[in-house]
Amino acid sequence: MWTKPDRTFLEDLISKRRSIRKYSPDKPPEEWINIMLQCALMAPSPSNSQPVRFFRISSAEKRENLYQTLALGRQKLLRSIEPRMEKKRLKNRINTYYRFSEFMFNAPLLFAVGTIASYAGFSKKLLEEGVVTHNKREETSLDITVGLALKGFILKGEELGLGACILTGPLVFIPNVEEILGINDVRIKCFITAGFPGEKPDMPPKKSIAEIVSEI
Repeated sequence: MWTKPDRTFLEDLISKRRSIRKYSPDKPPEEWINIMLQCALMAPSPSNSQPVRFFRISSAEKRENLYQTLALGRQKLLRSIEPRMEKKRLKNRINTYYRFSEFMFNAPLLFAVGTIASYAGFSKKLLEEGVVTHNKREETSLDITVGLALKGFILKGEELGLGACILTGPLVFIPNVEEILGINDVRIKCFITAGFPGEKPDMPPKKSIAEIVSEI
């Protein structure tokens, strides 16, 4: 007779993970960071191409340039909605996501994460050989690979007692992020912060299994 298995350590780890936006000023040990990155690189990828790249942004100059561009991007978006009737709603949304973005510059660790343009997955090979004319699956494959790499990174951090937060919103304000960071042959997909948590957020509402699964 089947019995429900006991709750595992991994389930607890996944359940207690939160997106952390406030950190203590202490920097995590370098050994911990390397272990988290080691877990990230174990993620599966198209044809084992391993296209994910992490860029640790330690340069004060690059952080400042990103911050200034973030602020300018916000002002540009606010100016662009001035003629619109619903500008108050849009203004509130822009300002909210700006606040959700600027905290990353106070985090002990800040990474930009992306994928190399020269990866060799199945769908890309077909495109290069002219077998298909439009490779609509390419970005999907890369996005999935980034997500899996980040999952390993943040769960190992959670196990070590560190918090993290994945951010894509800043890329709306900073469209030229690769240029600012001096990065070639990599398309940045997101930022991720990490450090010792300075807050304990409640669990946000989650859907039930019945709401996300359909049998067809």
